[in-house]
Amino acid sequence: MDFLTIKYTKIFLLLLYSFDFSFCQFLKCVFTKPTIKLAKLQSHVIIYIMNKSNFVSKQDQLENKRPNYLSKSFDKALVNCVIANDTPRKLDFLILVIETLQINATDSLLSRAKDIGLSNDFSSRVQLWKIRCSNPLRNTYTFTSLSSEQIDSLVLLISSMAENLYPLIRQLLSSKESKTLNGERWYLFTKRLKSLIRERMNIQRSYVATILKENDNKFFRELLVTLSLSCGEGGANRLKASLYHQS
Repeated sequence: MDFLTIKYTKIFLLLLYSFDFSFCQFLKCVFTKPTIKLAKLQSHVIIYIMNKSNFVSKQDQLENKRPNYLSKSFDKALVNCVIANDTPRKLDFLILVIETLQINATDSLLSRAKDIGLSNDFSSRVQLWKIRCSNPLRNTYTFTSLSSEQIDSLVLLISSMAENLYPLIRQLLSSKESKTLNGERWYLFTKRLKSLIRERMNIQRSYVATILKENDNKFFRELLVTLSLSCGEGGANRLKASLYHQS
């Protein structure tokens, strides 16, 4: 090997080493520093930053378009069962809880109904309002009943929305956080929910008056538990089963 070959080989090795060192410094700067910063942030801030990333938003878009189907074999188990009389009331109150937890929930409900391919009954605010007016406790009760198809559609819609709201539902039902923080959350939740009940329901009915007066939030907690159980795989089936009783 001549002198020039050895000289150029050394120069090439020096350049390669310099490039590797610069690249490692780049990796350290790009990945290590943000990781250290994230580690110093509180959990809710980290979640907010993660939600802003393209990867997470794309994953959410895929998850949002994945419907939670009702099992056809599950319907066979309900042959000797009938729909409970309080089904319209229960479904309407579950949607009311969703409206409490999420701002502009009506638009989200209609958008989700379109994503999972529900019928024209969920094509507009007016159509959705007409379905919910089957609840006899409403100010605008229309003396109508829900068809089995409408009940199935509402079950799918509620189950799908509850899955997105599960982190908030879990926070309210959690017993591991401080009583002060949990109390503040429940205060805000019950204040908004009771405000919606006064606005939408007939407060002259004894059932509604009892709900508004109770301080232990037993009824509201039952609604949240129902929503939490309607999440995930088989959640829609569990919610549908809760609407039936044996004949």
